[in-house]
Amino acid sequence: MQKRLLLTIGLLFSLCLLQAQEVILKAEISRDSILIGEQLEWKLKVTLDKSLASAFPHIDSLGDNKIEILDMRADTLQQSAANITMQATWLITSFDEGLYTLPKIPFLVRHPNGQVDTLYSESLQLKVNTVAVDTTDFQPFDIKPPIQYPITFREILPYVLNGLLILVIIALLIYMYIRWKQNKPLFFASRPKIPPYAVALRELDKIKAEKLWQNNKVKLYYTKVTDVLRKYLEGQFQVQAMEQTSEEILQSLRELPAVSDELYHKVREMLSLSDLVKFAKYQPDPHENETALIVVSDFVQQTKPMEEESAESAVKN
Repeated sequence: MQKRLLLTIGLLFSLCLLQAQEVILKAEISRDSILIGEQLEWKLKVTLDKSLASAFPHIDSLGDNKIEILDMRADTLQQSAANITMQATWLITSFDEGLYTLPKIPFLVRHPNGQVDTLYSESLQLKVNTVAVDTTDFQPFDIKPPIQYPITFREILPYVLNGLLILVIIALLIYMYIRWKQNKPLFFASRPKIPPYAVALRELDKIKAEKLWQNNKVKLYYTKVTDVLRKYLEGQFQVQAMEQTSEEILQSLRELPAVSDELYHKVREMLSLSDLVKFAKYQPDPHENETALIVVSDFVQQTKPMEEESAESAVKN
């Protein structure tokens, strides 16, 4: 009993507040009938005291009703010192013929004491009519076939370009296969490889022109001369001379049939002299310096392949 009494007192108090503060709701539609697919505006206009907080409901759909909501907006129409007038507008339509009832719209009002009330607008009727078809002069027509337009060059251009690209790729693959079968380079003719003996003799001429030992660069001079010999042995005889010591190089020379005993002894003396210069700071005389370069030059000349020498002579003749 006490709970019912309190609830009754609260409702009466809310009604008194609403009457004192005057909340007026009015729902309307721009017209009461439309054709299928037509649109119209469903409006809720509210006037209330400024001291009240309020909110329009967010309505996305009308449930099972066949009225569709397309859009919604809310605006403030006017306000004074005491009151404010607002309006919410829903854009609606329907695609089914019939008589429909637009439901009551809830509107939330919050009083200064924190109490929240929900007010409802009146419901409205909307008639949705279909379009009448005049069958007296109705004449059906056959379905027309698609319109045929002439083919333009722009339309066939991608196919032409793709076809040409495929032909180029096929031709390139055939060319590459033929070059591979002939053991030839694919695109560019390889430059003739300079024989090791020609590289060595050219390097010796550069060293001679630099006049290193004449300018007190004796150690650098012997380093370059022995490097020429090492690179020649690697290029001509596949001896890993750049990684070997002088003794290991001499051991490798013993195994080369092209190296005579006389030539072997000359190279051994030159390498020994070079080690003294590089590691013992020995200062050789000018004759020894000149002899070192001559020994390497003679070694290259005497051990180069005979067919290369014949080809060189034929070119000169």
